[in-house]
Amino acid sequence: MSLKDELGVAPANELLKTGSRTKGTMGQTEIDEYEEITPDGKVIARYTITEHTNLRGLQTTRSIDKQAVA
Repeated sequence: MSLKDELGVAPANELLKTGSRTKGTMGQTEIDEYEEITPDGKVIARYTITEHTNLRGLQTTRSIDKQAVA
């Protein structure tokens, strides 16, 4: 499954990565930011995907936050 499918982005729209950063002493939290753009260039949503790896037990959690753009 592609990231576009996972996020529910319409097939005609583009998913553009706008940023990436890490947090934590060992970079255990990765934060990626994306924008959903229509064919006419309008940004209609922003996504923040956070993936955190717990250093004890090496368990990974992932969360997705969608913000609609008016």
